[in-house]
Amino acid sequence: MIEKFISIKNIGRFRDCCPKGDVAFRNLTLLFAENGRGKTMLCAILRSLQTGQPEFISERKTLGTNEAASVQMRLGNSTLTFSNNAWSAIHPDIAIFDSVFIHDNVYAGDYVDHEQKKNLYRVIVGTQGVQLAKQIEELDGKIRDANADIRTKKEAVSRTLPNRVTLESYLAWQPVDGIESRIQQKNTEIANRQLALDKATEIQSKALLAKISLPTFPEDFLTILGKKLTDITADAETCVRQQIASHQMGNQGETWLSQGMGYVRNDLCPFCGQGIQFNDLSAAYRSHFNTAYKTLKEEVARLSQRITIAIGDTALNAVQQALSGNLALIEFWKQFTEVSVPDFPFQNVQANCARLRGLALALAQRKQQNPVEAVTPNDHFTTALNEVQSLQQAVDTYNAAVAASNARITEQKTAVQQGGDINSLKQELADLEAKKKRFEPDMVQACQDYQDALIDKNDLEQQKDTAKQQLDQRQSILQTYEHAINEYLDQFNTGFRIVNTQHSYRGGTPSSQFQIQINNTSVDLGDSRTPAGTPCFKTTLSSGDRSALALAFFLAALKQDANLGNKIVVLDDPFTSLDRFRRTCTQQLIRGLSCSAQQVIVLSHDPHFLKLVSDGHSSSEMRTLQLFRTGNNTKLGEWDIEEETLSTYQKDYSTLLNFYRDRSGTSLDVARAIRPFLEGMLRVHFPGYFQPNEWLGDFISKIRGADSASGLQHAKDDLLEFEAINEYSKKYHHEQNPNADSEPIFSDELHGFVKRTLRLVGGD
Repeated sequence: MIEKFISIKNIGRFRDCCPKGDVAFRNLTLLFAENGRGKTMLCAILRSLQTGQPEFISERKTLGTNEAASVQMRLGNSTLTFSNNAWSAIHPDIAIFDSVFIHDNVYAGDYVDHEQKKNLYRVIVGTQGVQLAKQIEELDGKIRDANADIRTKKEAVSRTLPNRVTLESYLAWQPVDGIESRIQQKNTEIANRQLALDKATEIQSKALLAKISLPTFPEDFLTILGKKLTDITADAETCVRQQIASHQMGNQGETWLSQGMGYVRNDLCPFCGQGIQFNDLSAAYRSHFNTAYKTLKEEVARLSQRITIAIGDTALNAVQQALSGNLALIEFWKQFTEVSVPDFPFQNVQANCARLRGLALALAQRKQQNPVEAVTPNDHFTTALNEVQSLQQAVDTYNAAVAASNARITEQKTAVQQGGDINSLKQELADLEAKKKRFEPDMVQACQDYQDALIDKNDLEQQKDTAKQQLDQRQSILQTYEHAINEYLDQFNTGFRIVNTQHSYRGGTPSSQFQIQINNTSVDLGDSRTPAGTPCFKTTLSSGDRSALALAFFLAALKQDANLGNKIVVLDDPFTSLDRFRRTCTQQLIRGLSCSAQQVIVLSHDPHFLKLVSDGHSSSEMRTLQLFRTGNNTKLGEWDIEEETLSTYQKDYSTLLNFYRDRSGTSLDVARAIRPFLEGMLRVHFPGYFQPNEWLGDFISKIRGADSASGLQHAKDDLLEFEAINEYSKKYHHEQNPNADSEPIFSDELHGFVKRTLRLVGGD
């Protein structure tokens, strides 16, 4: 609870306010002040204390002084200070109803704009709802910042984004192994393709690389060596061998004898002409040199030649020519594409084939010497044969390289034949260079920053959705709040109520939405864009109705506040002269509030209203104070509410009389004393005719409409004078003229109206 203000300096009218007398606040504190004496400044100080925002004070710093604004006060047995543009501590449990509350939360001028709806929503949903709403608003701001951050980071990535590639796929790219070599290779391909286009005719006529094959060793060589004849008798064989030996025929003996047997005709010897029909040696020759033997001998005789043809120099020359031709072609094709073959061990082929050929011929010669006997190859031959056959692996490897090179050569030929689209190769190069750029450190970081920004935004949106779901669960509070508001509006005797209260997320942040219902017809609030002629808040509610609605909002919020028992409630002029018939209702509600809240502070320029509020309270529970002028300064001091309200009529009379007699007093104070003086005079002369919440304009209306039986008939003689004086004096009261403080006053004119006023009561 606020205990008292110790000092207020350099804030608006409070140049150097050091309270005078017993100015301790109570549970109910009534503070009287004329307009312009500092009620608004005091509310600003308390709002700064409640929010911790120094600007509520700094923007009201006293003009024309270089000294800093400062406040010192007692609150809850502690001394709080405002100095160096900051509070020593804040006190959130303060609720303030004033023009700032109305402007921020209910309406501004003739409109209820989105900002008021958003702020009112915070008033409605309570502390937890405010936290959620604030969280949603903060998250919405962070999301907007995140979107801006994403756009910036997306632009940084998109600057290197290749054509035809989406950002999503670009981010999903993986590093390419050997990218530098592939780029170099693609550059080479482009250069080769260009060269190929320049030499198209030569490319089309150039041959492919030739495959090679090893000379084939006779597959039946070992079979022939292993053949032998079993149908030649042993005696015939012996006879033939002896004959050859005895005539020293050597290796050619068997051949010579075999050929000689071919010249025998009619069983006559081709040498001596004698008959050989019964010659035992001839019979042995016939047995030895039969058809099978001849066939075998022929095979054996051709064996050496076949070996020479198969793995001789002629066969090897073909391989060597193919190898040489390929080398020449490779030199040509290397200009256009990647072609290569492994080194082929031709010298090994030559040496191995020569070694095998020599061993095979030796075996063939042995077989030829004795065709009928099998010849078994030795280990040297077997090894030589295996070494030749093992060279086939080198041939296969070589031919595989030839096939791969020929495929690329064929591509070149086809490309040249079709015109050779070099642009596709350039695009491939561009893609490779883009992939290289994608994984350079700065771009890797840029992509990571962009993806992190997307993740951060998604996280913020999830947090916002969660907070919105929690806030949506508090929808029932809006209906409760609506019901409470309508109860207060009913007590204020308004002709309208609010309906369809709900929340929305217009603009991304939570706000309230409601309609005004008049004569069972719902009307939208509208805003500054509402077309002219459309029923809305601006056109359906009077100024007094708007004030009643604002106070109903404030009171309904307090009613829903579970922490009301700890609240300091401040009300600055809670009703205006335009709705005087709501005076009693307002007074009753304030008295009820003082029983629920920790402390209630009421500020007003109307002493009679404050007197109405004070009635029924003991002096121990209540304190009446006033803000009063001392030169250019405002002071806070004690105030005797009984004396003020009981002697107002007499004080106004003295003010008018002193001015009339010697023109003493302040002109504005004199002008403002005319109306309440006449009101007091009429109340005294015609008791019971005028209600406490009525003023001079109401009095005049009643006098004008009084019938012949009414006691007000006696006032009709002065009706025109009452109307003239009222028309003059109302210019100097805020409720009729917002510019009352600056309204010009002419001394002689004022003196004349003071004279006319005094004459109505029999004065000089």
